[in-house]
Amino acid sequence: MERFENFVSNKLVKDELNTAMDANSLPHAIIIEGDEGTGKKTLAKIIAEYCVCSSDKTRPCGICKNCIKAKSLTHPDIKIVDAKEDSRLINVASIREIRSDAYIVPNEAERKAYLILNCDKMLIQAQNAFLKVFEEPPQNVIFVLTCKSATSLLETIRSRARVLSLYPADENEAIEVVQERLPDADKSDVINAVIKCDGNIGKSIDFLTNGSGTEEQLIAEQIAQSILLPKKFELLKCSAKLSSDRAFADRVLSKLYEILAEAVKITAGANSNSIAAKPLADRLTRKRLFELMNKVSEARYRIERNINMNLFGAWFCSEMRL
Repeated sequence: MERFENFVSNKLVKDELNTAMDANSLPHAIIIEGDEGTGKKTLAKIIAEYCVCSSDKTRPCGICKNCIKAKSLTHPDIKIVDAKEDSRLINVASIREIRSDAYIVPNEAERKAYLILNCDKMLIQAQNAFLKVFEEPPQNVIFVLTCKSATSLLETIRSRARVLSLYPADENEAIEVVQERLPDADKSDVINAVIKCDGNIGKSIDFLTNGSGTEEQLIAEQIAQSILLPKKFELLKCSAKLSSDRAFADRVLSKLYEILAEAVKITAGANSNSIAAKPLADRLTRKRLFELMNKVSEARYRIERNINMNLFGAWFCSEMRL
């Protein structure tokens, strides 16, 4: 079994991990950053499978009982927290639970792996609670965090982890993979989707199977633009569009969070094609962008906690004002 047969592109990252895995020298903490659809979750699961594999040869082997359990997400020594599925998991209480569990010896494997996916939504208090286990990591434990941008995490966390940055595949490679995974899709549609999504395989597949999500993206961009306007009317009008449907509002806020995170990357010197993020990066400080990201995370948390959606738009507008 080739370690990364289900993980496309990003040769430098695969080479680094191959070297570390062959030498049995993976760092105790890894942060995988990249746009949605670049394979962060896939890569995190490969690392977790490697951690529990019992093969004497190349790991993960894919065929031992530990690998089989890992693939089916039933291995007791792999713990997964996914904020995309349930943001309530990444609060201080949950991090303290992980921190305590990390010092308990593994159940079946030699190591334990904790995957904290979409950790952009981890509240600052939870990040601070996480620092203790990062500063004094237990033996035989690996933490893998995934996020849009590592800059959304505290510097004290980033400095104690190896950051791996993922990028979209080149267009030809992306077209080949998307066609392989969606064999019934028309080739011209596949090419169009890959071009629209800049080679992002996950987004291309989502574009072809679920639609582009353009309405959510449009409203998120309108909100981002309205944040910069001197009068609050436009922001209030955009925020009001979030009051009708809880799930729709959460998807819009997810898109808005991505725009803000992209703006943070631009302020750090990264190149970006995001038309919505560039004005934010030009006009706002990085500190203010982080504040807005935290406000969006709080808003999504409140939606899941059944906030009155009739009042949500006005509340959100007041929170996002400069």
